[in-house]
Amino acid sequence: MVKKLTIKLWMNVIPLLLVCGVIPVVVLSKYGPAALQGSAKTESMSNIYGFCALALFFIVIDVAIVIRQLTHSVGKKVKIYLNANPDVTMQQLDSDFDDSEQIGNVWVGRKWTYSYDMDDIPVDNDKIVLVYNETDRVKDKIVYYLCLGLVDGKVARVSVSKNKLPQLFRMYERFPRILVGNDPEYMYMYRNDMNALLDIKYRSN
Repeated sequence: MVKKLTIKLWMNVIPLLLVCGVIPVVVLSKYGPAALQGSAKTESMSNIYGFCALALFFIVIDVAIVIRQLTHSVGKKVKIYLNANPDVTMQQLDSDFDDSEQIGNVWVGRKWTYSYDMDDIPVDNDKIVLVYNETDRVKDKIVYYLCLGLVDGKVARVSVSKNKLPQLFRMYERFPRILVGNDPEYMYMYRNDMNALLDIKYRSN
């Protein structure tokens, strides 16, 4: 499970790493020698230094992405979960993951939910109270999130494709204790009256 999610995670970030890596190579190969020599024939030195600074900026982004992936790796997240839940074994997680259903970048198992994009891996399905979605606007693009509202008031979010949301909702509707959908009343109770929300379905099942 850890190996598969780790591979998926790196495959997801490799295109960005390549873009941020290729740009500095092209720019520095063209302007680097002139910047080191302090003279150029066709470009002003201010432009050359500006291009080189931009190239270095992309290198910093590349390094930052790699560091983040290593410090927030799937393996470390799973280890944190296992340390917090000593009654759960890696074998149990692997078995549940192998039997899970993949919908986009989310794997829904009988006991746990997994995604390399989540801050916590895995998420205990027995602790999910409400499943809904949110959106964020990034420039001209709308990003969709699957939100798993947990019994302790925390929300596990993961960005997903819009067309995967109906499938994910139907998947969680199979669980007898989980409320699914963007019902305003449910949302209000989740944020302001958890006990009332738990009485609807979670406690009765």
